[in-house]
Amino acid sequence: MNKKKKKNHIPFRLNVLFLIIFLAFSTLILRLGYVQIVHGEDYVRELKKTQTVTTKIQSPRGLMYDTKGRLLVGNTAKNALVFTRKPDQDLIKLAKKLSRYLDVSTKENVSDGDLSTSQVTVRDMKDYWIATHPKIYEEKLSADEYEKYKKASDAKEKAKMNAYYDKVLARIGEKELGQLTTDDLKVIAIWRKLEQGTNLTPTYVKIGLSQDELARIGEHLNEFDGTIDTSVASTRTYPEGHFFFLGNIKEIPRHEVDNYLADGYNRNDLVGTSNLEQQYEDILRGVPMTYTYKKKNGKPVGTPKKVEGRRGDDLVLTIDADLQKKIGNILENRIREFLGSHARSAYAVVMNPHTGGILAMVGRTYDPATGKFKDTSEGTILNAFQFGSSVKGATVLTGFQNHAVPAGRIVDKPFRFNGGGKFSSFTSGIGAVNVTEALEHSSNIFMGTIAGRMAGFQFADVGSAYKVRVFNGPKYVHAVHALRDGYNQFGLGVHTGVDLPFESTGYNGGVPDQPGKIMQFAIGQFDTYTPLQMAQYVSTIANGGKRIAPHLLESVHAPGDDPKKIGPTIKTYPTKVLNTVANTKQQIDLVHEGFYLVTHGSGGTAKSLGTGVNAKYKIAGKTGTAQLAPIERGLYNLAFIGYAPYDNPQVAVAIIAPETRENHINLYIAQDIFKTYFSLYPDQLKD
Repeated sequence: MNKKKKKNHIPFRLNVLFLIIFLAFSTLILRLGYVQIVHGEDYVRELKKTQTVTTKIQSPRGLMYDTKGRLLVGNTAKNALVFTRKPDQDLIKLAKKLSRYLDVSTKENVSDGDLSTSQVTVRDMKDYWIATHPKIYEEKLSADEYEKYKKASDAKEKAKMNAYYDKVLARIGEKELGQLTTDDLKVIAIWRKLEQGTNLTPTYVKIGLSQDELARIGEHLNEFDGTIDTSVASTRTYPEGHFFFLGNIKEIPRHEVDNYLADGYNRNDLVGTSNLEQQYEDILRGVPMTYTYKKKNGKPVGTPKKVEGRRGDDLVLTIDADLQKKIGNILENRIREFLGSHARSAYAVVMNPHTGGILAMVGRTYDPATGKFKDTSEGTILNAFQFGSSVKGATVLTGFQNHAVPAGRIVDKPFRFNGGGKFSSFTSGIGAVNVTEALEHSSNIFMGTIAGRMAGFQFADVGSAYKVRVFNGPKYVHAVHALRDGYNQFGLGVHTGVDLPFESTGYNGGVPDQPGKIMQFAIGQFDTYTPLQMAQYVSTIANGGKRIAPHLLESVHAPGDDPKKIGPTIKTYPTKVLNTVANTKQQIDLVHEGFYLVTHGSGGTAKSLGTGVNAKYKIAGKTGTAQLAPIERGLYNLAFIGYAPYDNPQVAVAIIAPETRENHINLYIAQDIFKTYFSLYPDQLKD
């Protein structure tokens, strides 16, 4: 009976076992289906990551054209040597082998990292000495230091090992480095380039292989286990000349490497490092070429799959290359003409007052030691000067904003301050003047009156002069800030908004320590400004009160099928109004009229620009003569800012010839620039 009961339990247990097995298999099937359906693609991607690795190499950069379609920055193809680094590779051995086939210079240094003109530094030589002398630590470290170094090395304590490396570096001297031969230096130059490569990332070792080098390398490519190859690389060309604003490309600066790596660059890519090349790096860069390697046991095998990239988009600039070069000639000719009057340099900016488009930015400096001129055009945005009376238009309009402009005429005669000192106009006998006549004759007294009223000074007419009682208090401090704030509205003393990575804002002198100096401020002899700031300021007056951001980019274009034609437009640069000055149209029109009288009035300080051959241009503007300390030197900054035609401004100009003796070089340069501009754009003279 007991046996029978025991026997009846067996089928039940088998059924339970089968049920458990069924449920287990069902769970596995459901899990497998979930993995395949829901996460299948993710796991496939992860699997591919472990089986392949993708690297990139730069494509040619986009081109730059001037406003008339002339090529300013192009690319030229050059034969290049490409290195693809593999893990645990003996780079010194490879460098020695390559040195047999490459021509390497070790003396000069250039911007593009070209191995043919590569400078070998003392640090490079020391690093190489350490790498090629395994016992150097034992030789250069004390016994105690060496034991500590070995312990740090065994424990892989990187910071401590680096500290001992620095000790060894410091203890390598002329005794060791003097043993390096010319052949060693060539190897070092190549080794340094190889060291810059990262695993499986193609790196240009040398751009510009000669035909002999190409042949020698080609014969021995099979000796390099696929890590060395020849290719074609592009380098920048400048058919119209290398204008400063175009910028340069170099290897990524060390302090910016991490940022560029995060953006998908390779460590040794060439990038824009100044001006437009830097400003528009994202546009000019293009789409890199990619190489995809298969991996086996963690190492690459076989020939990589290559996917072609695309060169960067092209830029059309507002610059007129012809005008840029012609103005360079104008400056050189006029400086040479006035060398006897200590003329040494001059700067000019030409722009469209309505759009902010910069047509030319030019500077030239004469070097008496060589008798030659240097292109110092970068000084138009980096160098700041006292522009003298050229700022008086801003003084008048700021005075209107602060209700400090005399309502009628005042007699131009000297100020005598209660604490001593005198302030007068550059020219005597001006007589009674109103706003427009004050600009025509460049009356310092009229401008000083505006500044004095803002500061709360008291004026008393004592016959031959005005006695001025100055006050150094809160109202004076407020007046200085109000005057500077007014200037800022025109772009003076602030960033202009130009599409370049850097510009100077000039010198801000703060609050003058002597209250009377606010009058010097009001006539442009305190703070300093760049030529570009002055061009923005005069453009603001020319266009009726809108401060426009100056710019060099006109439009962006996709690469075209025809290399001789600009491709389809992607976008155009919009006119950017930064602010509108706080003046009425009537007030701005008074300054317009005053600027016109400067060049056309009988007492105008630049009346030569409104007569004779210049009359047809209808130039309006303002001169500036800033006397420089010490007065005994007799040197001035001679400036002119203006626009034309007066009744329909098409072009604005800012000019300065710094540190010259009294002459009219500023007016001659202005005359030549307007003449040249309208010869290139004659339609803009028509009504």
